[in-house]
Amino acid sequence: MRLSVVTVNWNSREDLAACLESLVTQSHQDLEVIVIDNASEDGSVELVRGRFPQFIVLPQASNLGFAEGCNVGIAAATGSWIALLNNDAVADSRWAEALVLAANRVPESCGMLQSLMLYQRTPPKVNSTGIELSWSGSGRDRGEGTEPPPTGSPWEPILCPTGGAAAYRRTMLDAIKLSTGYFDAPHFCYYEDLDLGWRARLCGYDALYVPESIVHHKYHGSTARRSSQWLTQMSVTNRARTLLKNASWPFLLRAAFALADGFRRLWWECGRAALPQYFEALRQSMRLRDEVEQKRSLSRRAVERRWIG
Repeated sequence: MRLSVVTVNWNSREDLAACLESLVTQSHQDLEVIVIDNASEDGSVELVRGRFPQFIVLPQASNLGFAEGCNVGIAAATGSWIALLNNDAVADSRWAEALVLAANRVPESCGMLQSLMLYQRTPPKVNSTGIELSWSGSGRDRGEGTEPPPTGSPWEPILCPTGGAAAYRRTMLDAIKLSTGYFDAPHFCYYEDLDLGWRARLCGYDALYVPESIVHHKYHGSTARRSSQWLTQMSVTNRARTLLKNASWPFLLRAAFALADGFRRLWWECGRAALPQYFEALRQSMRLRDEVEQKRSLSRRAVERRWIG
């Protein structure tokens, strides 16, 4: 089975080189690797063209962000499963093989697979084994900071994968696509993977964690170059976006205090200038809630009862 691999890059030439080198040495060789370069100015595009001519690089005129960058890559991909891999992650040699093995064995209802993400540290600790949803509507990395699982650990059901190292069934992505893309493009980055996974769950698709598929993640390789105010605006706004699109009204009421606290933090850290963008995001999300409603096959409350931690 051909596995398409999409990597989004922004001015991370050295990290990207290590990432792509790990894809060259995969035990599963039927890979279509697509690099979406978000207007890098550090020679990233030239790196791919010169050292990895077997891979596809699609330079963009501006920084589209992670969400829309993934959308561009997914649209260009030809595989029946599409993997996402962060540009600051290095894949073990059997990373793709383990995903393909799982993809070939899972039922049609399974549309999402999660790799084991380890921090690039010694000794290694878990970065993520998927996304968990808290009662306040925040997403958190499942298993973060724990010891790596023993070899041969079983596959496990999860709410959804993190976009840093995951694979998605193409037919599922087409089924849940919004007018703003597979991933909701205005998210730019943060919460875009929880939003997509939540929508997929509402449409009846399952997700599995595949511990034999391993990547080593540098973590925040690109976002570390952003200001704390920018990060606050992204995280606060996108949590509200995700909840308004996907949560039941009782869940929203329960999360209202946390949302209000996030709004207070946004105002305090980013100032009044950030508020118009925040309120426009809420307006857009209410419109997209109608799109989600038309596609869903499960009740919002049923998904929440199963997956809220």
